[in-house]
Amino acid sequence: PTRWKELLKIVNLFLVTMSAISLYGHWTLVKTNIDNIPKTAESLSIGFQIVISLVKMIYFVLTQRRFYELLEDTLNHSILQKIEIFKKDFPIKDRLKREITIVMDGVWKETRIQLLFYLFCCSTIMNLYFTLPLLINYYHKVKETPDYAYISPSSFWNDKGMTFPYYPIHMFLDACGIHISGCTGVGFDGVFIVLCLHAIGLLRVLNLMVSRSTMELVPKEARADYMRYCIRHYQRTQIFITDIHQMFRHVSLSQFLLTLLVFGLVLFKMNITLENDKVTFIRMAVYFLTSSTMCSIYCYNGQQLSTTSEEVPLAFYNCLWYDECMEFQKLIQMMILRTNREFRFDISWFAVMNLTTLIALFKMSGSYFVLLRDLSD
Repeated sequence: PTRWKELLKIVNLFLVTMSAISLYGHWTLVKTNIDNIPKTAESLSIGFQIVISLVKMIYFVLTQRRFYELLEDTLNHSILQKIEIFKKDFPIKDRLKREITIVMDGVWKETRIQLLFYLFCCSTIMNLYFTLPLLINYYHKVKETPDYAYISPSSFWNDKGMTFPYYPIHMFLDACGIHISGCTGVGFDGVFIVLCLHAIGLLRVLNLMVSRSTMELVPKEARADYMRYCIRHYQRTQIFITDIHQMFRHVSLSQFLLTLLVFGLVLFKMNITLENDKVTFIRMAVYFLTSSTMCSIYCYNGQQLSTTSEEVPLAFYNCLWYDECMEFQKLIQMMILRTNREFRFDISWFAVMNLTTLIALFKMSGSYFVLLRDLSD
C-alpha cells in the first residue's frame, strides 16, 4: 500500500465514527417503543448489522497490510509459480500447465459468480434502505402531502420533519450506517471468497499433480523428486490456508452470533407484514436473502475446503505407488498420514464453517422467530 492508500484509513475511521453515532437513532427508536416488537424489529436488525460491519471494518483497518499480502499472493499466483516441477526438465510440465490453467480458470469463474451475486444483493438492500426512502420523502415534500409516514429505520428527531439541518444530518448518519453495512460486506466477505476459493484451487492442483506422478511422462528415476516437489507445494498451501484461518477465525464469531438474532427479527417482520404491507415485506425478504447469502458464503466455501482436503490423502493413496521405488513409497506413506487431518475454518473455538453449522443457524433463528411471535401475541 502507498502513502496515499494509507490515508484511506482516515476515511474509514470517519465512516466508523459516523456509523457508530447512527446507532443512537436505532437505540432511541427501540427505547421509545420498547413494548412494540413489530415496530422495533426492523431497527434492531439494522442496528445489529451495523455492529457486525463496524467490527469487520475496524479489524480490516488494523490488519490491512496482511490482507494486502494475502491478496497479492492470490492475484499473482505466487504459490503456483514456486512449483519446482516447472523449473526442472520434466516432460510432463507442459501438460501440467495446461491442466492447472483449466483448474484455476474454473476457480476464478466460481469466484466471479459469487462476488457478482453478493454485490447485487448488497447494492439492492442499500438502495432499498437509503435511496428509496430518500426519494419517497422528497416526493412527499414536493407534493406537500400532509401527515406522510417518515420512512427511516431509525429515530433521531422525526418531529422536526424535513427542516434544516435536522433532516440532512439524519439522512447522512443513516447513509453512513447503510454504507458501512453494505460496502463492508462486499469488501470483507469478498476478500474471504477470493482467498478461500484460491486455497481450494491450490488443493485441487495438488491432487492433480499427485495423480500424474506415476505417468510415463514422469521418468521413473525422477518420480521421487517429483513427489518431493508435490510435498513442498502442499507445505506452502498449508501455510497459506493457515494464514486465512487465523485472519477470519475470531472476527467471524460476531457475525454468526448477531446474524442469528437478525434472522429471527427479519423473519418476524416478514411474517407480520406479509398481508398488509407488501413493500416492507419485499424489503425484509431482500434483507433476509442478503444476510443468508453472507453466512452461506462462509459455510459453503468452508465446506468446499474441507471436502477438497479430504481428497488429498486419497490422491496419494490412489497413485500407483506400489510399483515404485522404496523412497517413493515412504514419501507416499508419510503424506497419507500427514494429510489425514483435514483443513477447516473455525468460528473462534465454538463451531466450524460448514453446511452443518449453516443448517443449525437457520434452525436456531427459526426458534427465535417463534419466540418473538409468541411474545408479540
